[in-house]
Amino acid sequence: MFGVSACIAALGVVVPVLFVPPGADPGHDNHPAAQALRAHPQVADATVRRPAQGPPVAYAVLHDSLGPSGQELMGLLRRSLAPEAVPATVTLLDALPRTAAGPPDHARLPGPSTPSTPTGPRAEAVMESFTALLGLPSSPDDDFFALGGHSLKAVQLAERLRAELGLPLTGLDVLQARTPRALTALLDERAARQSAAKAASKSAPRSRDIRPGTVLVTGATGGVGAFVVRELAAQGRPVLALARPESAHLIATEGVDVIEGDLSDLAGLRNAVAQADAVVHAACTFTRHDVDLAAMETMVDAWRRGPFVFVSSVDAYGHPDTDRVAEESPPHAPVSPYGRAKLDCEALLLRAAGTEGRGGASAVRSPIVWGAHDRLREQLRWGAIGTLYQAAREGRPIELPRPGTGGHPWYGVAWVHAAALARAVAECLDRPVHGVANAAGGHVSWHDLAHDLTELHGTRSDFSETGTTPRDLDHRWHYDSTRLARPLRARQGEDRRTVLAEMIAGMTPGTD
Repeated sequence: MFGVSACIAALGVVVPVLFVPPGADPGHDNHPAAQALRAHPQVADATVRRPAQGPPVAYAVLHDSLGPSGQELMGLLRRSLAPEAVPATVTLLDALPRTAAGPPDHARLPGPSTPSTPTGPRAEAVMESFTALLGLPSSPDDDFFALGGHSLKAVQLAERLRAELGLPLTGLDVLQARTPRALTALLDERAARQSAAKAASKSAPRSRDIRPGTVLVTGATGGVGAFVVRELAAQGRPVLALARPESAHLIATEGVDVIEGDLSDLAGLRNAVAQADAVVHAACTFTRHDVDLAAMETMVDAWRRGPFVFVSSVDAYGHPDTDRVAEESPPHAPVSPYGRAKLDCEALLLRAAGTEGRGGASAVRSPIVWGAHDRLREQLRWGAIGTLYQAAREGRPIELPRPGTGGHPWYGVAWVHAAALARAVAECLDRPVHGVANAAGGHVSWHDLAHDLTELHGTRSDFSETGTTPRDLDHRWHYDSTRLARPLRARQGEDRRTVLAEMIAGMTPGTD
């Protein structure tokens, strides 16, 4: 169903198509990067030069000197544009040189016709990793996927660079920053943020004394974990967040202590669980199921007091033969490897609950999670519904299964707001469900979701219905969520349209 391993697997062949709005002024620079820069409230004007060889180069003029840097604008472009539309650089100018007729005079723009080759240890590591994983030399502007890369290799590339450079990086990052140049720039940006955060933490050191009632949260730098940490901190609960060393600076805040480690560090996991009075396990490798299982086994073995909440997935149900799925329904084949790993982890936890001083256990099965967080935005763009999202963003025709196809009255997707999921998880710490609970906040048909996405993007996709069901749209289940109905009840600003608008706005220059 919506396991990330299955969803990412198809992404290596997705090549987004650039969308140019109909009726655009041909006398103006209509390159998507130029349009995106001009949409930024602090940018007065922008243009993009397309050299004969190499990637495009962007130039921007700010309204005043207090605006964003060129590197900050590059980061916004990487998050909002298709990879092939992202320029190599953004150069800030006091004004754009213009021809007598008015358009920008590209011949008078400063700088070389092609950007210089990235240098330094991060650039060298990226180039070496490209070559090692792809088996052939690459240039700074070669596309990882055009050279034969795929989703699994993207994960391997991210893991290799993360270990070598000590910087946060995921396979989803590689899907967006596909070239050595773009990936090096992204790593440079994260290195600068990491350095600044470490400098700030040295000037204001905090105690690492474990406080009574401390809740250990794994996956705290991910989309779900970040909302869980925020909810627990707002309730005044002491939080111990597990994070890799390269990501620890992202979550160090008042009321939250950080312990370094990850799912493959079993000794570190055992130590972290031993220090806590409750556990929320929200981390997952998504693709390395043996690591996920070993981590859960270690955590359960070290667990000796308090409640334990595991953020699982509706993928554990497999493909039910009914259209409405009750909580704790048995799995129905086929079950994806991701869903099978969730089932196995749940079984380890629920068998141990209540023994040897352990408290109650809850397996909270969530569908797609939406919320204003970069990791969740990446899932919206490239994950389970990424194909639909990209088609809506680019204004391409969209084919949807007709209701009644295959005997099923409805086709669509279950979803939950990350804040509501976090409240449900916190509720389970006080009142464990002693079993499985669903955490679906709502359900939306494919037609309504496609309409929302095109309207929020301002595109005009043509919708059509078909009697066949595309594989990535073959979802027709409603999930009952009675056990956690109270915390899942939507609050102001948590309706579907609002959260989608927030997520899409966060991918647009000038709004995040």
